Amino acid sequence: MLVVEQIESSGFSLLSYVIRDEDARECIVVDPPQDISSRIDLSPLTVNAVVNTHTHPDHTLGNHLFRGRAPILAHARENFLPLRIFNSTFSLILTRRIQPAISFSLEEGDHVQVGEYSLQVMHTPGHSPGSICLSWEGNLITGDLLFADGIGRTDIPGGSAQRIKESLARTATLPDETLLWPGHSYGGKTRATLGDVRPLIAWALKNL
Repeated sequence: MLVVEQIESSGFSLLSYVIRDEDARECIVVDPPQDISSRIDLSPLTVNAVVNTHTHPDHTLGNHLFRGRAPILAHARENFLPLRIFNSTFSLILTRRIQPAISFSLEEGDHVQVGEYSLQVMHTPGHSPGSICLSWEGNLITGDLLFADGIGRTDIPGGSAQRIKESLARTATLPDETLLWPGHSYGGKTRATLGDVRPLIAWALKNL
């Protein structure tokens, strides 16, 4: 089975993930924090990929730690020049380093492999044009689409209230027992089920 290790960072209340197949000794890393190398030992594992749920600087802080070790992947819609300039500028301010190149190659319906398991890419724009979720066997990594007690902002470059409503409506078709792994722990909550957050989704669909 896949094991999900959640890494909570005080900065930005960021939630990052290492998803590993222990039998295959493979993993992927989602939205790595800048101090991930001191938080978890990845040396026994083959890192198949780093996946950025979107490319806002708080979600790419640890990308540089995987330069030359694993491909760094994001959705093709994040490859938009004004957005890249905005993100790169703030990333440079935060980390004082130039981040490694991102492969803007992910598309709706693609799969990211971890051992014998396959995680499906869901394109869920609204917070950012190329925001994605990763779905597998009753689990959903939601990035900044949906948190345990809120939804992602749409008032930043590339955001769209209409698109996030469409993405939330799509997410709402999943079963209530789907376990959500969000991109931030705002309010101190680090995960929820879809059933738990249905009132939030209903509010957003009505009021955004």
